Amino acid sequence: MRWLPLAIALLLFIPFASAFEIGGFEIKDGNLIGKYHPSGLEGCTISCYTNKHVLDIVYKKDSIDLKFDLIDDPLLEKLVNANPVLKDAIEKDIVNRTIRVKGPKLSIEYPPNGCKVELHDTPTRFLKIETNKIVIQTNGEYKIERIGQRENEVKIEKNGFTSFLLSNNPVLIEENNITLYGNMVFASFSLEEPMKAEQEKIEKAFLDKNIGGEVYIYGKQTDNISFFGNVSINVDKSMLEKGKVVLRVRGDDEEYGKVIKVGIAKMHGKIVVRYDGRVIEEADGIEDILNPNDDGSNPEYLVLSSNKDGTFMLVSIPHFSEHKISIEFIVENPVAKMVALFSGLLIVAIAAFYIFKP
Repeated sequence: MRWLPLAIALLLFIPFASAFEIGGFEIKDGNLIGKYHPSGLEGCTISCYTNKHVLDIVYKKDSIDLKFDLIDDPLLEKLVNANPVLKDAIEKDIVNRTIRVKGPKLSIEYPPNGCKVELHDTPTRFLKIETNKIVIQTNGEYKIERIGQRENEVKIEKNGFTSFLLSNNPVLIEENNITLYGNMVFASFSLEEPMKAEQEKIEKAFLDKNIGGEVYIYGKQTDNISFFGNVSINVDKSMLEKGKVVLRVRGDDEEYGKVIKVGIAKMHGKIVVRYDGRVIEEADGIEDILNPNDDGSNPEYLVLSSNKDGTFMLVSIPHFSEHKISIEFIVENPVAKMVALFSGLLIVAIAAFYIFKP
């Protein structure tokens, strides 16, 4: 049986300039132009196995390579035909079996009913793998330690950059190598410097599985990630074209609540949040919003930041089935504001006239 190597270089990065951009880069003369967030696993190789080795994921400084061990060309054809992104890349940009594709998300399954890979590079770097065995070979520059007494959770640190590795099964650590069985989730969160305290609380909520997923919206581009509880977040594209943000959220856990993260680029200001049509209140603080089960059946939201780059917020959902969340930005009319101010001054002036009238 003949095995063919295929390297796929994935250009899935975000400029440092904005914490809200997704898929923002430029290819010029075959090179990637711009500055990008680190992935948190530079220099590491992730090898995936079914009953044999099928795939390597190699994290580099400015790209992520996927190297397939392909049994025969029909399997390759089936793989690319099932994935329009790969098919488009093969047709337009194939050189020496190196394929460059763009986008904030890539999902593949190879071979069929074998290794599943879901890769994101929005402000949160996220990698999910489901297969028999996974081996992560680090370059010795990372600090690897378990989180408390949890056998299935690991924290990876380098130069102040923190990421997390989770599995449903015990994680084995041997010097610079990490071995997992069945599945793994890798995540690293990136917030602006003033929100580092909030980031630590969000990381803890993620480890406690209180955060179900997140969605990022940049113009007409969107990307959503499901963390736990099979939470799905879909953006109503028809409403997005009208300048309105409408999310449809589903989940399996009807008993316990979850929090979702929402990032909206280039939109900021006062907001009104509706949950299934009714206006909801803002939470008292970060601890309150990250505990979705402390307010009974009352959903809440919390704006963590809102500026010219965009708005970053959290929404707590007390229980799941299917819900609609709408986010409306209130744009103040300067003319109406001036008229209201003038009217107020006029009323005060008239009142003063009668009070002090001789």
